[in-house]
Amino acid sequence: MDTSWMSESRSSTPFLKGLGEFLDLECKKNANGVGEIKCPCVKCGNKLWVTREKATEHIIFNGIMEGYTTHHLKVGKEVAQVGIWGTKSKGSPHNHWSFRLKNNHKLKKITIDHGDLIFSLMFTTEDDRGSFHDSEKFGGWNGGNEECEITLDFDEEIIGINGMVGVSEGEYPGYTIISSLSFITNKRTHGPFGQKTGTPFEVPWNKGSFGGFYGRAGYYIDGIGVYLKASQETARVGLWGNELSTDPQYRWSFRLEENYKLTKITIDHGDMISSFMFTSEDCMGSMHVSNKAGGYNDGTAISEVNLAWDEEIIGVNGTFGVSTGMRVGKTISSLSFITNKRSHGPFGHATGTSFSVPWTKGSFAGFYGTAGYYIDSIGVYLRATA
Repeated sequence: MDTSWMSESRSSTPFLKGLGEFLDLECKKNANGVGEIKCPCVKCGNKLWVTREKATEHIIFNGIMEGYTTHHLKVGKEVAQVGIWGTKSKGSPHNHWSFRLKNNHKLKKITIDHGDLIFSLMFTTEDDRGSFHDSEKFGGWNGGNEECEITLDFDEEIIGINGMVGVSEGEYPGYTIISSLSFITNKRTHGPFGQKTGTPFEVPWNKGSFGGFYGRAGYYIDGIGVYLKASQETARVGLWGNELSTDPQYRWSFRLEENYKLTKITIDHGDMISSFMFTSEDCMGSMHVSNKAGGYNDGTAISEVNLAWDEEIIGVNGTFGVSTGMRVGKTISSLSFITNKRSHGPFGHATGTSFSVPWTKGSFAGFYGTAGYYIDSIGVYLRATA
C-alpha cells in the first residue's frame, strides 16, 4: 500500500483518502472479534483497541506514529504485472524498460516511433499541479519512419492494449519484436501503429486499473507488459469471450483465499468448455471445492489438472468462438493452463479467436467470468507483486 499520504497535512484530501484506504485494509486484516483495531495514533501507540471511527478521529487529531508499519504496509506491493508479449528472455539490464504512473499523475500523451514495427515509446504525464513530465525514450536504438502522438482527453484513460508479435527484418533481422500496437481507451481505439504481421495479443482491464507499462527494448520495442493497480489486493484482467451476459445469475467467480493453494481444476468439455470446478488446500491440509461454474450443458469429457506442491499457474491461453450446440453464442472454445512446470491442455476444440495472457509467478489469485450452457467468458484475478 502507498504510504505517501502519511507525510501530507492531516486536513488535506490526499491524507484523508489515504487514511480511509489504510483503515479499510487494517480492519480487514487485523480487527478483533468485535471489529476493533489497535489505534496507531501518536498517543495510543498501537496499544489501545478502538473502533474504526475512533481511530480516524485519533489519527486526524494526534497524528500517526512515526515510522508506523503493519504487515500490508511492509509489503508495499501496489501493482500486478501482466505479460510479457514479445521477447520474454531477461536480457541485459539495459534492455529492460519500465514506466510507472506515479500517484496523482495522469497519463496525457504517448509518443510512438514506428514503421513496419514499433521502434520506441515515450510517455508524458501531468501531475495534480498541472506540470508535465516526460519519461525516458524506451527503445529506438534504430529509428522508424514515422512518429505519432496519442493525446488523451481529461476524462480518457487506457483500458486495454492489443497488437502483434512479429520478427524484425531489414538492417537487424531475426529479433522477436512488437510489430504493431493499439491503445484502447474508455472513449476510442488509438492505432494500430506499426504493421499487423505475426501473432496477435490482446489484454483488456477494468477502468481505473492502469498503472504503467514495462518490457524489453533495444533497436526496437522487443516486448511489452502492463502494470495494473490492485484494488482490494487484486487486479482484474479480462474478459475474453462473450461479455454480454452480465446479469448476476450468469456471473461466476473463484477467488483463492489467503494461504490457500490451488491443487486441482476439473474441466467438463467437448467442442466447447462446459464447466469448471476448483479445488484448493488450506494451510491445515483441508480441501475446499468451489461451486461449479457453467455446465447447464454437460460436455463429452471430464478432465482434471492436478498441480504438484511446487506448481502454480502463470498464464492461460485459449480460443473463443461461436457454439454449435443447442445454444448459439460466443463461448470459450478451448483453454490451456500454463504453470511454472508445464502446459495443461488444450481442453475443448481450438476454433475462433485466440488469446494468451501470462503473468509473474506468485500473482495468481483466481478466475471469474460469465457462464450459462457453457463457459462464455473468462478473466483472471492477479495479486499485486511489485
